[in-house]
Amino acid sequence: MQKYKKIIILVIIVLILITSGIVIGTSHLIELQRGQQDIMGLERREREAYVRQNYAFLWGEITVCTERLDQWGEGDIEHLASFRPFGGHGLNSRFGINTSIYLSIKMYELETENILTWETVVDYFSQEFEPDGSLRLYNNGNHPEIQGFVEWMVEGDRGGGASYRMHAWQFIDQIENVFWDYSHANENFDRPSFQSISSQMLDALVRAYTDPDYVLDLTSLQQAGY
Repeated sequence: MQKYKKIIILVIIVLILITSGIVIGTSHLIELQRGQQDIMGLERREREAYVRQNYAFLWGEITVCTERLDQWGEGDIEHLASFRPFGGHGLNSRFGINTSIYLSIKMYELETENILTWETVVDYFSQEFEPDGSLRLYNNGNHPEIQGFVEWMVEGDRGGGASYRMHAWQFIDQIENVFWDYSHANENFDRPSFQSISSQMLDALVRAYTDPDYVLDLTSLQQAGY
C-alpha cells in the first residue's frame, strides 16, 4: 500500500511539473508573440510615416491621396517606405535647392500662412536618426513644421479626392510658365533651365504670379549672381 502511495505521489509530481512547464512555455510563447506583434506594429507605423513623408516631398509618381498604408500598392510601399537622404531629390549643384520641392513649400506658405523654411527642410533630411538614436520621423513630436506640411500635402482635399500634392504640381507648372514668358520677352536674360535657378528667382516668380502689380526683373537678379 505504501508503495502505491509513493507511485501516486510521484505521478502527481510529474504531472505538476509537466503542467508547470506547459504553462511557462505558453506564457513565454504569448510574450514572444506579443513582442513580435509590437515590433511589427512599430515597423508598420514607421513604414507608413516614411511613405507619407516621401509622398509629401514629391518622391515618386504616385497620385493616391490616402493616409492608409493598406490602400497603397506593394510596389509603392517598397519604393517609399524608407529613409531618403535629401540629396537624392536632385538638388541643383549651384544653389543647393530642388525647384519643385521649394515651390511646393512656397505654395504651402501661400495657402496656409504657415512658414516652413528651406533650411528647416534640409536640416530635417540631413539625418536618419535623432540624437537619442530613434528614427527621425515627421510625426515623432520633434518636428511640428515638417509634420504640418506632410499632413497638409497628404490629407488635404481640394475636391474630387485631389491631394495638395497634385495641386503642387499644377502650381509648379504655372510658375514655370511665368519663367518662360519672362525668358522669351527679355533678350538680355541668359535663359537657364528652370530647375537650375536660384531661390531668389523663384521667390520673385511666385510674387509675380500672385501680385499683378509686381514688376518681375530676373535679369537684375541674374546679373547680381542669383
